[in-house]
Amino acid sequence: MKTFSLLLLFAFAGVFAQQYNLVWSDEFNGNSLDRSKWQHEVNCDGGGNNEHQCYTNSDQNVAVRDGSLVLTARIQNGGNGKRFTSGRINTRHSAAWKYGRFEARIKMTDGAYLWPAFWMMPRDSVYGSWAASGEIDIMEHRGGNVRDHSSALHFGGGWPRNTHEGSGSRYSADDLSRGYHIYSATWTPDSIQFFIDNNNFYTMPLRRSFNNAAAGAFPYTQNGQPFDQQFFLILNLAVGGGFFGGEANAINPDMARNWREPSLYVDYVRVYQLGGTPVVPNPPPAPTPNPTPTPSTGNPSTTGNGNNNGNNNGGCAAGACGGNSCCNDQNNGQQCFNPSQHTCASDSFSGKFALCPAGFKACKGACFSPNSHHCVNGNLQAGRGNDVGPTGNNNTPAPTGNSNTPAPTKAPSTKVEEKPQGNCPAGQASCNDASLGQVCYATGGAFDCVDGDRSTKRLCPKGHLGCGTACYPPSIYKCANGWLAPK
Repeated sequence: MKTFSLLLLFAFAGVFAQQYNLVWSDEFNGNSLDRSKWQHEVNCDGGGNNEHQCYTNSDQNVAVRDGSLVLTARIQNGGNGKRFTSGRINTRHSAAWKYGRFEARIKMTDGAYLWPAFWMMPRDSVYGSWAASGEIDIMEHRGGNVRDHSSALHFGGGWPRNTHEGSGSRYSADDLSRGYHIYSATWTPDSIQFFIDNNNFYTMPLRRSFNNAAAGAFPYTQNGQPFDQQFFLILNLAVGGGFFGGEANAINPDMARNWREPSLYVDYVRVYQLGGTPVVPNPPPAPTPNPTPTPSTGNPSTTGNGNNNGNNNGGCAAGACGGNSCCNDQNNGQQCFNPSQHTCASDSFSGKFALCPAGFKACKGACFSPNSHHCVNGNLQAGRGNDVGPTGNNNTPAPTGNSNTPAPTKAPSTKVEEKPQGNCPAGQASCNDASLGQVCYATGGAFDCVDGDRSTKRLCPKGHLGCGTACYPPSIYKCANGWLAPK
């Protein structure tokens, strides 16, 4: 059932292949839960989240079959007034880790008010009761939208003086209940990076204070606390509760009878660590990205090959950037750039060039990730696929001569002024990019820190706005629920 391969993970500063060793895994290949690795939780309190289920150790709620762990929510009187039962397991008494890469391959549920999660809690409450000692939510899904997923950290003080920060709801191009997807977090002393299918969508820097001054909670004496202790893994499937805000109590058995898929399927769970002792030769250890982006120097590259085709091959005049990389950006003209951070992409629609973040492609002036979109006749379509130009041929650019499509107008940038940071060189500012974390960029250069959707920030080419993981010219596209659509 399972296939194994080395995973290439891309970060803003380029590709990094730092070897981690697989130190713990459960492939769920047997016919029962491995009790040497996992413990059932049997209770009806749901962690104080006003949930509507009782967790049991019944194989109707927790089972291993056909190579997967299966957690199932059922309409069943669980006691204590709870009208549902479900499953929750953890590794608290068998395994916990400080730092590493933690991943699970999961097929999501499909049902209103179902709340599956893959997360971590501290083995010891060193800094106090929840959430003073921390919580790491690698994946949570808010039932009712099959594309929804999110990640978060909880910290600050004991309840009710705790707080949290996270990605907020993100929306996949895929129906997450129709197939397996990999949810993971890479945790180092510097940051925790969250991924779906090896695409980094949210990063939390850790070299900062997590005290909740607004609530008068100061349990930490050093930056990075409480995320400097050992945490254990949890998998569970809740029903209703505080995750649904004002609708916490909306679920009822009549609604639950319409659940299309009340089970969460987990193909495997794996833990990798630097310097750890490998436990099995198969699957091979997975590479991981550098935890923090390399700050830009603000100067053209002196070592790279420009736009992946050699220096000054991005439609620029000869010698425009000396011996360094140059891109004749269709919106902003000739721009010198660092190829470890940016790429000069040939636009799939117009055949012109666009200066984009590294690893991105261009479609009618918009920069996009090929892991989440593809370009069809100048329109960005959700999901991976072949780019199609106006002639109907894959990856064929449109003629630049007698096109009836007007050239995109240069849109004003909605620039977010960022104060220079101590770790940014002179002449540069810092942008807290929603996916890439804190990055430095040259003020007055080819990129701006702009407003993205859901109150986020993005580092985008001038004249662009941010939407999901894409940068786009607002004269051509509009942003809806994290996805681009033509105007």
